[in-house]
Amino acid sequence: MPNEANVQQVGQIRELFESSDVIFLTDFQGLTVAEVNELRQRLRDANIQYKVCKNTLINVVAKERELEGIAPYLKGNTALAGCDDPAASSKLLYDFIEDHENLKVKGGILGSTVIDADGVKALQDMPSKDQLIAKTIGGIGAPLYGLVNVLNTGSPIQGFVNVLNNTISQVTSVLTQVAEQKKAAE
Repeated sequence: MPNEANVQQVGQIRELFESSDVIFLTDFQGLTVAEVNELRQRLRDANIQYKVCKNTLINVVAKERELEGIAPYLKGNTALAGCDDPAASSKLLYDFIEDHENLKVKGGILGSTVIDADGVKALQDMPSKDQLIAKTIGGIGAPLYGLVNVLNTGSPIQGFVNVLNNTISQVTSVLTQVAEQKKAAE
């Protein structure tokens, strides 16, 4: 029968898996307490959850989620870092590793795919979620900006006249079609 602490930790791991688009598995052995606290603070500031977990309990959740190939990464000390922005979180971890070589990235879980440390490192070259959103908004906004520009450079009165002219043409066209349909019905 599992003890209450393990049941609670499995629940926390499950919640981390459900709330994150990406989870990184790290080995923190060799970091001092001050370095771990610095890492936790940086991750917290970036809205990344970080939790030291037992490998067997991570494996329980991985089996529930039918993740294949995670077993090789569940050796030694393991902490999970989970968030919604793979690029930004990968960059943050590797920036920390530049100054603190004792932190190691073992691998990661991107969606429902297990990736190795090289795959995690490659994520930092992707645009961040915020950059992708900005590009999308820019792509949507550019045509609208062009339309506003055309309307602003033309005479507002001329634009109003064109709208009225088109509306009158459309109404005339509809009335003509209705008259033709009534004539054909007689």
